[in-house]
Amino acid sequence: MVSEAIYPGPDPKIFQQVREWRALYETLTEGKGKPLNHWEITALLEIYGLRDIDAHEQYGFNDLFEFAKMLVVFIDDYKYEVKTYELEAPPSKVKRIIVNYFEGMAFALPMLLQVFFTLVIGYGLWSSLDLDVRTATAIAMGTFAALVATGGPAQAIGRKGLFYIKMEEYNLAYKITRKLFKIFFIQAFIIGLLMILFNLFFEYIPGTMLLYMVVYYFLLAFLFTSFAVFYMMELYGSIALYVLLGVVLVYLLHVFFHFGIIVSQVASLVITNIVVFVDAFRRVKKLTDKSREKEGDAEPRLSLLFYSLNPYMMYGTFYFMFLVTDRILAWSAIPLQPYFIWFNVRDELGLDWALIVLILLIGMSEVIIYEFMYRVNDDIIAHRYDEADKFNSSYRRFFLKYNIVFFVASFFVILFVYYGIYLLAKYTDWEFLDIFFIAPTPWIFAFAAVSYAFLSNALTNILFFFSYSRYKAVLKGIMAGLIVNVVVGLILSRLMGYEYAVIGLLAGSIVFWMFVVFFGNRFFKNLDYYYYSAY
Repeated sequence: MVSEAIYPGPDPKIFQQVREWRALYETLTEGKGKPLNHWEITALLEIYGLRDIDAHEQYGFNDLFEFAKMLVVFIDDYKYEVKTYELEAPPSKVKRIIVNYFEGMAFALPMLLQVFFTLVIGYGLWSSLDLDVRTATAIAMGTFAALVATGGPAQAIGRKGLFYIKMEEYNLAYKITRKLFKIFFIQAFIIGLLMILFNLFFEYIPGTMLLYMVVYYFLLAFLFTSFAVFYMMELYGSIALYVLLGVVLVYLLHVFFHFGIIVSQVASLVITNIVVFVDAFRRVKKLTDKSREKEGDAEPRLSLLFYSLNPYMMYGTFYFMFLVTDRILAWSAIPLQPYFIWFNVRDELGLDWALIVLILLIGMSEVIIYEFMYRVNDDIIAHRYDEADKFNSSYRRFFLKYNIVFFVASFFVILFVYYGIYLLAKYTDWEFLDIFFIAPTPWIFAFAAVSYAFLSNALTNILFFFSYSRYKAVLKGIMAGLIVNVVVGLILSRLMGYEYAVIGLLAGSIVFWMFVVFFGNRFFKNLDYYYYSAY
């Protein structure tokens, strides 16, 4: 240990400075081993976030280099503990593909449960095929509004919270998640009030429909925002469990206690909301138990926070607008209907069954992104600086190969879902299966299934871009796809019939996919650059 007596002067302030320098030096070198010289200490100071002006104003040195030369005296006096990690032997390729596929499926499992129960028993946690058309329309409008209103916030909470968790900044993860949740819930509440005020002025739907729409909107907006916390913590199984329990509660209230389906769903949603919210923030609060003494907790300015999250919020909003556009266009295309939008069972059934194709393909996304991440970090180290073209070419082949495999798999998944429905209809007596084979539902299913194959492939590709903070092409693609979806669907549904709105979904999905694949080719062609310039 360096004796404080070597520093001249009896002033105790000097001794205090030495203690501060030592504390800073310990922080700089914690888990990093013994520095070689003052150049390495300078680099550690810069990594820590200090600048020359900080060295001058806070510590009294001209610049970081001079400060580092001072800190050199501590090199031999400190006991270094370098963090070591025991790496587990990687699982076999077949095993990890199977595991990652089902982990990817877990991400989409809540949607699968909702769709499955709606199609099989006629209702789920927030949907029902056995309601009168007026009520079903109102609930569907509330659901669409909740998805669009919370799509962006869910992306923001998930991305920023997960970022701090991965960085082991648990205090910040807790604080930022709590702040974003409050802000976005207030935002969703304001959107709900605007919907009510808009109806008061223009009376586009009667009071009973407005009541159903608003109640389901608020309950689902709160639920989806709470679910974002679980997505942030990668607890997909918990979300699926809560959806399942919610559906079971609806079933019990409706079948055993003979409540109406609306009362059963509202009661179940209220209880589910309370339980999910409490559990979500219990888990987030527990993150602070992992916080370290030297962990920072200075929150970023709100303006900078939203500036960094804005692209992901826009993407989430546009994505859910894209998903509901064809339904809105189809349901508003039938002439002489009572209101501007009117629930259509045949259209909804075709689209819901096609969603199973999307859900089954999402599991492949997890496999592909994991295989990419599993290889890229080791491969980039294994290649010399003058072998960049060789490195990039190998991943362009990877990009091409997995896209071909994805679409071949999509073909078989679509056939699997269609013939699965056929066999269920043939050997069971579920009432909603017979409706599937009444035109134009099979036709809608076919176009929607192909659309979701293109969409799921695009969603897989954008995971690469988001992993390296490249979002501009994704935003351009989803915006272009949304515009094409609206224009093509609007024209065809008005000129040829409501069932042709699904062609807008197909055209929009292909345009989105083309944008993503075009950028993907450029991305993998210059992967070395995007890798090193990611952050």
